[in-house]
Amino acid sequence: MVEVLVVLTTLGGVLLGPLGWVFWRDRREARALAVRADIQHAVRRALKGDSLVSVEVTSKTPWRAGRVLLSAPADWEWLLAPLLDTVLGRVPPGYEVVLRPSQRSAFGPGPRARAFSRAA
Repeated sequence: MVEVLVVLTTLGGVLLGPLGWVFWRDRREARALAVRADIQHAVRRALKGDSLVSVEVTSKTPWRAGRVLLSAPADWEWLLAPLLDTVLGRVPPGYEVVLRPSQRSAFGPGPRARAFSRAA
């Protein structure tokens, strides 16, 4: 009787464990997508249309806070400052807001900086 109980418990864990993990992961991703949609909508309304601001959301887990990442291209970081209050009002508890500085090219200054250096 004990052997049957051990086999059924092991078999149930092997079959239902991955199914539970997938269900839990899908719910986390759905929540992150809902948060992203809400924040993206707020950003579009604040800037009165589409903009160059990118919104990425990483889902919250029991061992790590969720993350809302706002980024803009080089020389457009000024778009992020007026959005901070709007975004902070929409971020749920357990999430952190990160403003990513623009990434400069590894091949030197961008075309705008080169144009200014030629003009000088």
